[in-house]
Amino acid sequence: MKKQVRSKRKKGLTLHKIRRYCFTFLFGIAYLISAPFMLSQLRNSHKPQAAAVSEEPAETETAPETETTAPELPEQDSELLTETVPEPAEPLPLRFVTSEPSYFDDALFIGDSRTVGLCNYGNLPNADYFCTGGLAAYQILDGETIDGSTLREVLSENEYGKIYVMLGLNEIAFGVEEFGTHIQELYNMIQEEAPDALIFMMANLHITQTFSEESSSISNADLNQANEYIKNLTDGVNSFYIDVNPLFDDENGYLSADYSGDGSHISGYDYARWTDWLCTQTITEESVPDTETLVSFSEAVSALKENHIVTRTAWGNTEIQLRIDSSGTEMQISMKTADDKLVAWKPSQEDLLAEDWIILE
Repeated sequence: MKKQVRSKRKKGLTLHKIRRYCFTFLFGIAYLISAPFMLSQLRNSHKPQAAAVSEEPAETETAPETETTAPELPEQDSELLTETVPEPAEPLPLRFVTSEPSYFDDALFIGDSRTVGLCNYGNLPNADYFCTGGLAAYQILDGETIDGSTLREVLSENEYGKIYVMLGLNEIAFGVEEFGTHIQELYNMIQEEAPDALIFMMANLHITQTFSEESSSISNADLNQANEYIKNLTDGVNSFYIDVNPLFDDENGYLSADYSGDGSHISGYDYARWTDWLCTQTITEESVPDTETLVSFSEAVSALKENHIVTRTAWGNTEIQLRIDSSGTEMQISMKTADDKLVAWKPSQEDLLAEDWIILE
């Protein structure tokens, strides 16, 4: 029996192995048949993903975001950012020209006893005069009346084309600087009341050397200082400084005793010379220099060598002239002054660099 049993066991094991082998074999056959199909499906399942990846742009590395600002430009000079406009050239000084006595028909003369002399003995009868002996600038400012009117009233009631002023002799004894203040105020008042008039500020006539040395209250030096205050008021365009002293001075710059009996006034018949001289100190349309005729100093010297006569616009008087003087042992440049004197002349630094020389003839 035992043998049978053993035999039965052996028979059962064999069938099991056969079934396992058969199943394995069948599975292997099935795998071999299905493997190509499965591999194809597996490849196809990956294609869309690959296509999708290929269509998307590749990601690239980017620098971390940082705050960006416009670069600062160098600071510009404000003058370079605007159009450069050249400064207007200063007008050339007007020059004095000679006119007829009728030029003074619309003129007013303001002054002391010297102006009274011009009124009584001069050759300008149609001009108006606001003058009296001993008149001072501060008195006019205080409302001094002549013939019942103050100067302000005279100016407001009349239309003058030219106004001539000569004051100072009777007040510089109180202080030249104080006079300077008064004449400045008077000048401003005249400009205010007669804005369209040309103003001629006249230098005080000098006194003789004897009078200057003997006087305890006034000197020629004081008059010269006062004349500087007067001169500095003028601009050469709307107001002008004129100095008659070279016409009557001696070689030392004092009023010549030949022209004066009292040391401070000229003789009556000499006022006609004064008014004739005033006719050479007028401002008209011809006073504007023609820039095309202006030359340099070197050109002026060349003209002098050819016996021409020259002058400068800045001198303000064509009566002041340079010429070659050959009367001595050597040729030299001489100046004819406004009072017709001939003196030796040497150029200043300003003369050498000037471009306003005029060849007269």
